[in-house]
Amino acid sequence: CEGDACDGEPGASSFGDAAIPVVKAEEACAMQSTRAERGIDRPVDIIFVIDNSGSMTNEIDAVVSNINENFARIVGDSGVDYRVIMVSRYGEGGTNVCVEPPLAGASCQRGLHETNSERYFHYNMQVDSWDPWCLILETFGMPDPEGRAPDGWGAWLRDDAEKAFVLITDDSAHCIYSDGSGEGDIEFGAEGADPFEDALLFHQALQSMSPEHFGAPPETRYTFYSIVGVRAADPPSLPWFPHEAVIDERCSSAATPGTSYQALSVITDALRYPVCEGRGFDAIFQVLAANVVESAKADCVFEIPEPPPNQGIDLVTINVEYTPGDGGDVRRFGQVIDSADCDSDSFAIENGVIRLCDEACRVVEADRDAQVQVSYACVISPD
Repeated sequence: CEGDACDGEPGASSFGDAAIPVVKAEEACAMQSTRAERGIDRPVDIIFVIDNSGSMTNEIDAVVSNINENFARIVGDSGVDYRVIMVSRYGEGGTNVCVEPPLAGASCQRGLHETNSERYFHYNMQVDSWDPWCLILETFGMPDPEGRAPDGWGAWLRDDAEKAFVLITDDSAHCIYSDGSGEGDIEFGAEGADPFEDALLFHQALQSMSPEHFGAPPETRYTFYSIVGVRAADPPSLPWFPHEAVIDERCSSAATPGTSYQALSVITDALRYPVCEGRGFDAIFQVLAANVVESAKADCVFEIPEPPPNQGIDLVTINVEYTPGDGGDVRRFGQVIDSADCDSDSFAIENGVIRLCDEACRVVEADRDAQVQVSYACVISPD
């Protein structure tokens, strides 16, 4: 409180551009500031979908060789609560997929029924060249042949987890999906189809099937990483980023560049990599792991501070200050009541946490040394 308000007389006070309601001195405490504490990292469920067609032998070898050391270990070392769900045909050799411990629960010699662990779940199903999208939708709630997932692979997802798909294929989407409702089939990869129209068809079908897991418009609660037949970037060690156009040139051993899959990666703000012959899968999986970890970090969500004993936070008075890591000028974010009013200098309080608006979030996320402070006034709690 400030001025007359601290003396219990009528008056007005403010913090930045946000008006603070005047309260009597015996009911209020002084304006306080504390370093913002990030919200708890979100758990993440990673769904690998791997093409088992005959042209994928080298790529599958590369996946099996790298998934433990260059993916699961990196995600695990970050402290993020994760699990991996594998949708692909189980087995050793050829184009089968069998993951060894420590990610899996037992060695491949022990067989499919021993492979699941607290972190790893294998849904045993043949994935063909053109049907990954249809198969994802069809098997979400469908029992597997062995009865190990009687409610489909979707039963292994956690309600509170972010979802990340990793599709590995050297071909394009071309299949027809029916949800059984009788409202019409969905064709992916129809002749002359626009890649983004295809991607939106899948996106809408996925969200309609399970909005609690994948989000409901306008929210999207998943990312779709594609390791497909796209040609390599320049230099080849770099992925294709979401802001870059869909590439219609394929890499050397791929059948097609997988443009519809690329489009879904763009829509969900995810990376794209070339699949050809498993080249560089060690580096790909390392970057993929780091990206999954970052997606789980609550960079733009902050806890509301704990008030002093016998006091409460006056939520209307909360303001957020961002100090750039390079020592630049402090930037103040103001509170908006409705997230629809968000802009580059604002935040909202939703579900008991402080959430930076998207544009403000991008500024803070890009600054690894950012300092964020929360300022607030508090009131005396009633007896």
